[in-house]
Amino acid sequence: MKVLQERTIPTPCVSNHASNLLELGNGDLLCAWFGGSMEGSSDISIYMARYDHGRDTWLDPVRMSDDAMRSEQNPALFRHPSGELWLLYTAQEKADQGTAVVRLRRSADEGRIWSETVDLIGRPGTFIRHAPVVNPAGLLLLPIWHSDMHNAFGDDYSLVQVSADGGRSWDAVEVPDSRGCVHMDILENCRVAFFRRRQSDFIFRCVSEDGGLSWSAPQPTTLPNNNSSIQARELDDGRLAIVYNEIAAAGRPGESAVPPWIKDREAFLSACGTIENGAIWGVPRNPLVLSTSTDLGLTWRKELVLEADAALRSVHDERGAFVGDYSYPSIIQTSDGLVQVSYSYLRDYIKHETLLT
Repeated sequence: MKVLQERTIPTPCVSNHASNLLELGNGDLLCAWFGGSMEGSSDISIYMARYDHGRDTWLDPVRMSDDAMRSEQNPALFRHPSGELWLLYTAQEKADQGTAVVRLRRSADEGRIWSETVDLIGRPGTFIRHAPVVNPAGLLLLPIWHSDMHNAFGDDYSLVQVSADGGRSWDAVEVPDSRGCVHMDILENCRVAFFRRRQSDFIFRCVSEDGGLSWSAPQPTTLPNNNSSIQARELDDGRLAIVYNEIAAAGRPGESAVPPWIKDREAFLSACGTIENGAIWGVPRNPLVLSTSTDLGLTWRKELVLEADAALRSVHDERGAFVGDYSYPSIIQTSDGLVQVSYSYLRDYIKHETLLT
């Protein structure tokens, strides 16, 4: 693979993170992310921008959420079987992920007009990162995890919400032995899924033999993981492509039990209780790499290094928490056969790259 073009998506925010891409029927793209002063602050909202395919430019973003009491994060874009577009995201009380609920807006006109916001999943502590998929039987599968500050989020575990009525009601299926495995990314074939790993060692993988209604226990792949989000997609030629930070914990001085966005470390650690085998934070989020697999993720081939400057620092990063941070990727293959990747660039903005396979 090779990079054909790089673009910067415009933003009014000093901090931007967790992008998600979707192609529209006319070849335009939508990109959603969260932005504001800092992750976990009440001014964090969901933003969305449209790439005008005909003019080859990203248009100015639109603010899609505005709950002054909550930090709104992790947007996911989904084409519902009805043809509607869905924008899903989480909404929590400031930095307390244990209060998060999943919210939803819908569009029937390719993202120009959106419905009012409703709570899709109201159980406190429910988090998402990836969009639902539709299994061969037509059921919606939405991967979630229940976020828990105990062990500094090291006790999180994954589930799949299953809906047989288009999303009006949901049943939960637990992923066995998934402690620490979150951000479950179910591929559209519903045969394999990949996880971010809280303990910052490897990307984990599990499989399903029944269209995603039950899953094997997650097992480590050969790909390192730094407790940062990953995303994978199946390409038209049958290969799986995954974008991730190719680095794991190794006892570096910056590694910590405290997430980088937490301002009051002592208060956070007091709320966590005794930390045993908790999450590992502070592992650098670089390099950002794209790899492919021809055997459903059992073995991988490195294709491309997207970013690798470990020393670059944003002028907005006063605490030095996000030096060399290129993270939270989204990857899709568009109808023209090209691969589109977006990711957080030092949290300054969302970067968009177009790749030739």
